[in-house]
Formats: sequence, structure tokens, C-alpha cells
Amino acid sequence: MPASSRERAEARGRLAELAALMALRLKGYRLLARRFKSGQGEVDLIMRRGEVTAFIEVKARASLDEGVMAVTNHQSRRISAAARH
Repeated sequence: MPASSRERAEARGRLAELAALMALRLKGYRLLARRFKSGQGEVDLIMRRGEVTAFIEVKARASLDEGVMAVTNHQSRRISAAARH
């Protein structure tokens, strides 16, 4: 039975998340949490390098511009709220 479009999208997202995780690890970041959930929402990756803690929303898109545009103001506020949690 073929996978639904939702299942394919989820698998693509998980692969993108893994690629982002590996790229950031190669840059010296260490993983603090993956798919962190709070009452405010979910953050895909929380990583740290030195004094910098990064809260990362992963978007699998064809270009960087498309990925940036895919993070809405609502999502940005949700990630900020989860980070403050």
C-alpha cells in the first residue's frame, strides 16, 4: 500500500531534521533536545555551542528563501515562547 502524502511529508521532515542535526554537529553544536514539547508548542532541535543556545525550526524546502518564508510569525512566536519555557 502506498504511503499517504502526509506520511511522505513526515518522513521528508524527519530526514531534513536529521540532516540539520548532522550539519550543526559538524559545526561544533551539541544536541540538548530533539522535538522538545512544552505547553507553548514544539521546537525541532535545541542545540548549544559555547555560550550560544539555538532553538531550531527545520523546514524541508527547495531553497533557503522558501525555508525562511515557511516560518510564519505565529511559528516564530511559538518557538520563542517554548524557548522561554
